[in-house]
Amino acid sequence: MLKRLKAGMANAMLVVVTLVITYAIGEVVFFRFALPHLSLTLRTFLAEKPDFFLQNSKDHYIPQDYIALVGDSYAAGLGDWLLSTGDKKDKPFHSANVIHDVLKRDVATFGRAAAGSAEAMVQRIARLMADDTCYLFPSIPEPSRFLVYIFLLQWDVKPTRADVRPELDAFLEGTYAAPVRWRCHAAFGDFIFKLARYAIKYAWRNPGVIDRKGNVNEITIAGRTIGTPELNVPSLGLSDAQVDTAVTVYEHSLAWFRRRFPDIPTTVVYIPSPSVVYRFPSGEVSADMVYFPDAPGGPNDRYKSFIKYPAAQAYAASQKICEKMRAVTLKAGAGFIDARPTLRKRAAETTIHGPRDWGHLNEQGYRALGTMLAKRIDEKPADACDDTWPQ
Repeated sequence: MLKRLKAGMANAMLVVVTLVITYAIGEVVFFRFALPHLSLTLRTFLAEKPDFFLQNSKDHYIPQDYIALVGDSYAAGLGDWLLSTGDKKDKPFHSANVIHDVLKRDVATFGRAAAGSAEAMVQRIARLMADDTCYLFPSIPEPSRFLVYIFLLQWDVKPTRADVRPELDAFLEGTYAAPVRWRCHAAFGDFIFKLARYAIKYAWRNPGVIDRKGNVNEITIAGRTIGTPELNVPSLGLSDAQVDTAVTVYEHSLAWFRRRFPDIPTTVVYIPSPSVVYRFPSGEVSADMVYFPDAPGGPNDRYKSFIKYPAAQAYAASQKICEKMRAVTLKAGAGFIDARPTLRKRAAETTIHGPRDWGHLNEQGYRALGTMLAKRIDEKPADACDDTWPQ
């Protein structure tokens, strides 16, 4: 009995060791040798680190003298332009491609969907750039310039008191910026799992896309009225105190970012909510996914849709947020661009969101944004928050 137990344990150990060695060989072969030649259509299944090297807005596998985008889904390029490629990411689909085409320089994004300021500027950067111990991937060099897209004025930081400042820096440094040594070795398993799940789930049908339908809003474009689904509004679910908390999280996240890259020119780009770049003939906007955070430490953060607000209230909230963010940004020594004038000018001529995904820019919107940023790339801008409308 004891001999059989020892033999069983030895065989189990042999299986484990064999699997570990096979996995280690597989990840080295895949990431060190196969990854540079991988089809870009497989980017969807890659973890964040290998995905970085396959972006199609640069001419080099390891980007050189490049412009880096930081932020949420706008920096990641979500929207109808990406949907038109079948979500394959092997063709141009967002502002990084536009900037690359105009300037003939490498452009790479660190953007991630649904990232608040702390996630975008601290957690994401630390995960991709601070881990020099992983032998599977080359080190990501520092860029020559940062463009930080700020759209989401919310946070996943969960403070335990109303005043977040005493604990915020410790949280950012000790949690978001702390390296996770095993993370890079999960990338190969993550790729296999995602690929297998996709093959099983969509073996007999194409993946569906959730389209936002309905004509609950009316907007004026080039003298005509068109219908849209409900639209995002600028943090109207936040109280004044919660807005100030969100700005504080942004302020401390930007401070961490500037300490990490003190000599790299950084420009923050304020990306407005879709609702504030259009005119509403009814004077009202039906809002989608309004974020209502609970009190600090509370469990009941939630989103609500189909809430009607006066359009003027959305415009005023956007202006207030812009002014608060501008003050914090300039104090940190970064440049500031208000994208509203550029996007409103283009939106007066055509829709720059939708028609499927009204939560993000479409090709017209990304081209307007990318072209403007490319023209101003060597500036250290300090735009005033401009709430005027094109004539």
